[in-house]
Amino acid sequence: MKKQYFFARLFVRVAKGLALLVILIGVGFCVLRYYQASIAAGAVAYQPSSHLQQALDRLKAAFLATEQIIDSFNARNQSKTPNFQAPRFPLVIDSDNDFARISAELSRVDHERQQLKESIVSRFENLVKSIEEKLHAYAAVLQSSPSPTPATDQNLISNATPTPSPTSREESLFLSQLGSSDANERSANLKERKEFLKVLAMRAENADNRVTLGEAADQLERLAKLLPERFNASTAAQPDTATASSKDPQAEQHGKVLPSERVARQLEQLRGGVRQMLLTSWTLDDRFEQVANLGSAERDKYRAAILAQKSVWLSAASRIVIGLLATGLVSLLIVVFADLVQTQLDTATSSGTVADAVNALRGQVAQVSDPAQMTMAGEDWPAEGGS
Repeated sequence: MKKQYFFARLFVRVAKGLALLVILIGVGFCVLRYYQASIAAGAVAYQPSSHLQQALDRLKAAFLATEQIIDSFNARNQSKTPNFQAPRFPLVIDSDNDFARISAELSRVDHERQQLKESIVSRFENLVKSIEEKLHAYAAVLQSSPSPTPATDQNLISNATPTPSPTSREESLFLSQLGSSDANERSANLKERKEFLKVLAMRAENADNRVTLGEAADQLERLAKLLPERFNASTAAQPDTATASSKDPQAEQHGKVLPSERVARQLEQLRGGVRQMLLTSWTLDDRFEQVANLGSAERDKYRAAILAQKSVWLSAASRIVIGLLATGLVSLLIVVFADLVQTQLDTATSSGTVADAVNALRGQVAQVSDPAQMTMAGEDWPAEGGS
């Protein structure tokens, strides 16, 4: 009996070790999957952008330089410059909170740069707006009663005398990449508007209006000094375009618009033109746009990297859980089957023992019954032989 069921007995003996081996294999598989997931997640992780950090540094430098130039200009112009703090950006940008801080700081910088722009043209615009309001009010009074037509803008501009070009600045608010055509156009337009204001000041009958217009022309001349050196150097080479622009007022002269209303509209357009020439194409604007675009792109990259990392970890976690469940199930089955085999072996052993006992008992009974038969047969044999 000992030689029977060899493999069954061997399985029962090694079942616990085999279950432990399966558990170790499952744990090793899970550890391997975790290590692979760590490598994959690190490969797709977001890497801080050096270009974004450099762009932020350039924006900070441009903001400080712009604030310094405007503060110096407003100090000479007896204007007030708002007090602002320098932009503060994170030193390392590798989290969603860092991008949120950058977005909040950019919103503040955008608001402050608009205030800086308004601070340099506010005095000029207030002076021109005061004349506009007076002209609108005067036109409203003259709606029902015509008045003698004042000197047309053709005469006002044609009698203007050129003024010396403003001195240049070593530092500039404007981009150095501006083309020469744009530079020449801005310079010529500023010169034309300055002469237009001076002629209006000379033609004005009211002393207060003459003072206001003269001061507005002086403000425009000071604002022109903010232009870069090559802007101002190109002014002398440009022809006087005042006569070319005087065609529109001449055409309006035959319309129903009152001269005061027409001049008010021209002043309004003048203000818009001055804002367009002096408050655009700044270095600060270019640096701000670069940071805004680059920051948005980097934030999209960061979110894509986070999603990729989550995908890697979810895939790895699902495989690890499946591996652990499979390991536990296989180990349990091994132990259960070992118990079943052991039960069968015990049953087989018990059955063999009972069978041996029964066979032994039958042998003993047979041995006991055979001598009696032999004795009976022996007693009969002599009688038969004698006869």
